Amino acid sequence: MKRTRRVLAIVRRTLLVVLALLLLPYYIERWTQERGRGINDPMEAVHADGAYIRISVGKPMAIDEDTFTVDEVYVDDEHILVTYTYRSTITRNSWSLPTTAFKLRLPDGRVLENHESGSSGFPGGQRGYLWYDAPMTPATRATLFYELYDRRAGLDIPLAEGGAEA
Repeated sequence: MKRTRRVLAIVRRTLLVVLALLLLPYYIERWTQERGRGINDPMEAVHADGAYIRISVGKPMAIDEDTFTVDEVYVDDEHILVTYTYRSTITRNSWSLPTTAFKLRLPDGRVLENHESGSSGFPGGQRGYLWYDAPMTPATRATLFYELYDRRAGLDIPLAEGGAEA
């Protein structure tokens, strides 16, 4: 009886180690690559559209006690893509970020609404994107603003190289 238990314990431990080794490459790849902006990641579409401008922003804005950071802005003739990282201070029973509450206000007063967004969660937040149609007349900067119920926040972002200073 003891011998059977010992053999079963060895088999279970061996099986556990083998399965852990099979999953290890998946998690290493997931942790080391900058991917995961949601389902149907639009980065491929931006690259396929041809010429585009990539602008590193890295500016945070506070939404309540949470932090929304605009990572990068990609601009081409047809689209404006804003990538972001959202970090929540509440880790349990928290709400997902309502991306429809984000709009772009251009200097001439026009407001662009996002027509597509996506995200992927991680402990304490999410990474995602906001997709806007480009305006007919190009702008060098815009204000990304968030407005939902009594919550409001805004952040100036460049839409062209040097657009932050304009």
